[in-house]
Amino acid sequence: MHDWQYFFNHDRSNLNQGTYRIFEPEWKAEILHWFSQEDVAKEQKEDFIQALIDFDDGCGDFYRYRAYFLAAEALSQFPECSLGDAIVEQLLKWSYAYFRQDKRDWQILPKPLVKTARKTLELTDQKRVIAAFVHLVHTTESRTVLRLAAEKLGTLDSGNKSAIAALVLMPITEDRHGFWQRIYSLGKIAVGDETAIAVLVNDIKKMPDQEICVHGITALGDIAYGNQTAIATLSKTLETSQYDHERLQAAQTLLQVDSNNQIAINVLFELVKNVGQSPKHPDDAQYIADGAARVLSQIDPSNQLAINALVDLIRTAHDHSDLNLAVKDLGRFGAGNETAIVTLIELITSTKDDYLLCDAAESLEKIDSGNKLALSTLFQILETTQNESQRLDAAENLLKIDPGNPKAIATLCQIRQSNPYEHESILTDAVQNLEQLDPENKLVQEKLNEVIPTLLRFIQIFQQDDENKNCCNNATIRLPCESCLLDIADSLTKILQKEHLPQVVITLKDYLSKKFYKNNSYRYEAVFKIIWHCAQNLTYPDFHKAIN
Repeated sequence: MHDWQYFFNHDRSNLNQGTYRIFEPEWKAEILHWFSQEDVAKEQKEDFIQALIDFDDGCGDFYRYRAYFLAAEALSQFPECSLGDAIVEQLLKWSYAYFRQDKRDWQILPKPLVKTARKTLELTDQKRVIAAFVHLVHTTESRTVLRLAAEKLGTLDSGNKSAIAALVLMPITEDRHGFWQRIYSLGKIAVGDETAIAVLVNDIKKMPDQEICVHGITALGDIAYGNQTAIATLSKTLETSQYDHERLQAAQTLLQVDSNNQIAINVLFELVKNVGQSPKHPDDAQYIADGAARVLSQIDPSNQLAINALVDLIRTAHDHSDLNLAVKDLGRFGAGNETAIVTLIELITSTKDDYLLCDAAESLEKIDSGNKLALSTLFQILETTQNESQRLDAAENLLKIDPGNPKAIATLCQIRQSNPYEHESILTDAVQNLEQLDPENKLVQEKLNEVIPTLLRFIQIFQQDDENKNCCNNATIRLPCESCLLDIADSLTKILQKEHLPQVVITLKDYLSKKFYKNNSYRYEAVFKIIWHCAQNLTYPDFHKAIN
């Protein structure tokens, strides 16, 4: 079979009579293999590529992009294609703004398009892509572009000397931001490179800023496994640093590059023992002791000293977040330990904080599987509390212990519809939890059929909110209402079943117009993400029918 139209034959007058195997995942491997066959004429391959990149889908370009990305992947099997340079150039323009030199190219592109284009860059002809990035790092006058391009080049071509050299030689001002940029980038791409390790060691030694020094130590751990210069530098930091945060990170990193390093282990024990000995900064001391205990527990999950430190933190913590952190850590590392079990039971029977109750019950179940108090505590919260956020937190933890629990599933799906703005964060949390459930479960299917129309209606009726109002927030994050639309869209794509897709397209298609983009760009982006998902999972004729 040498005729490419076996895979793709567009019949504009009757789409159901056309051939669109190019959009069927099960045919992708065979299509790419077709391009690699030597007995297929080059002209046939060129014509197929041309047909793919010229495809006019008549339904918002969703399938035009899919065809174009397939053509780009085909270059990996057919690198001699005469259209290869133009295809890779287009991919780069969709992927990264700094490749768009023409001002007419500087429109804001939908995130799904950008994300897919970047993924395709890793699947197309790598020689062309790498050459483009090498040229960019050698020619750009922008320090920011140089750094970003070098990072990507190092990701595409591990150990690429041009990428590492560009970062090492990158001119930086003697400020914390310049050092941070170089440290962060080298830590991502320069694994094992002696020059990069030497630069990080030098930056750590001469940078007075404690926070940047900690970042440098972290980066060193990512790239310097077994390196004696790095080990010596970290050991020296442990001996001379006056900052416990810095010593904690140095000890953790030293164990990364030199596992079982006794100096690092001794420092961690010291930091654990110091809890409560800093009356001026008790919260910092507790945070550091918790971090040290966590590292020790990873080395030895049954380490009694680490467990005792976490227990002490739970009993003495001044800060709510430190207390929650210690409770969760105890659940990770205290399996079967009587001291840990008793401490969590005491906490459950004494606290009135439902959030803390949830975390303590989850941890208790982890270290004492089947503990009746853990299960009954979560059920009690579901039955008695009026706070929907707390009920959802309890349901989430209960499902971790008992996947498919009917009571927990029902709670996740009880989303108030009377005032979606007021309960937007609850709605988002509920949907994110539904993602984790088994869609084959009959109860889950029923609840999804109830929830999905609610989410679609929420997107439809959403109005641009006061920019100062934040309705999607929790204890640590505050987000504008509009950005929560993107979270809901992301979650919705994970729970939609195939039978839902045509109606979803019909329901939301009008919100892709320029009018709606101007009124609410967040909703436009959310709708585009959802319909993009539908286009990846519907046949071309079915999608074309739904959107037109």
